[in-house]
Amino acid sequence: GSSSPLAACPGTPCAPGASCLLAMNVPVLTLGGDVLTTLDITPSSKLEDFREQLCEIVGPRLGDVTGAPDLRPRLFYCAGELLPGLPLLAAGIREGSPLTMLVTPASRVVSASNDGTARIWNPETGDCLMTLGTVGWQRRATFQGGALKVGREMTSAAFSPDGKLVLSTSADCTAKIWSVQSGDLVHTLRGHRRRLRAAVFSPDGALALTAAHDCAAKIWDVESGECLHTLQCHSLEVNSAVFSPDGAMVLTASADKTAKTWCVQTGRCLQTLKGHRWDVLSAVFSPDGALALTTSDDRTAKIWRVDSGECLQTL
Repeated sequence: GSSSPLAACPGTPCAPGASCLLAMNVPVLTLGGDVLTTLDITPSSKLEDFREQLCEIVGPRLGDVTGAPDLRPRLFYCAGELLPGLPLLAAGIREGSPLTMLVTPASRVVSASNDGTARIWNPETGDCLMTLGTVGWQRRATFQGGALKVGREMTSAAFSPDGKLVLSTSADCTAKIWSVQSGDLVHTLRGHRRRLRAAVFSPDGALALTAAHDCAAKIWDVESGECLHTLQCHSLEVNSAVFSPDGAMVLTASADKTAKTWCVQTGRCLQTLKGHRWDVLSAVFSPDGALALTTSDDRTAKIWRVDSGECLQTL
């Protein structure tokens, strides 16, 4: 959540003296409230003084892949947040002051490329932090010796909710799960018969969902790599597939002019959303999961009731 920048909390700043500079034991927490470690902090310190120490202690537990610059420590005192570069003394912090430090990995983005790789980037610096896969410039399916040779380009990539895994899709009919910390390939998900369009993790990160040109979507167990359900009622390629916010349903969009909702537990089709005149390009749930929004090549978007499949609005 947001907080007010901390210039000075209520109280009298320390007068010069040894008692002001005694170390305080400060808990270091995740945003979820888990205690990662504690640090000894003196009021003469600055927030950035602890970055290297936090990297060594906390980085591996948060899936950090690049060291200290990839960690973001935040120090809270009273109702505000200490600004970087400001000594604690200047904010009125003294021995015994109640302090809490939060630390999270800095923002990262992942991209998928026609060269057969996915790359993790620092959006602030533009630096490439890690390359997943190997470069292979075979960009499309071709016939060689009478056999169909499928291109290796990656078509999508997404982080898991905890940021520790990446899920990528490829034109070679597979999806892959990668470790963000090591860059190692964890699982190759095989079973689709044509190129994959997209893949996402479930809200809890336990499942993966893939959409492909073979008219199917598939639900996978992330830990084992096992295919749990094949969702196959579309007559043309599946352009997108997403989980509902509670993870109980899947919504697919297809070139057959329909979108469909599915039960994650059983793999059964629940509703078919009909009304578009051309390919349905994408579909998403509303934040409460009660509505669905579809977009189409017919230059319209539609809002639907998820429980009944009724079209409420055409945009």
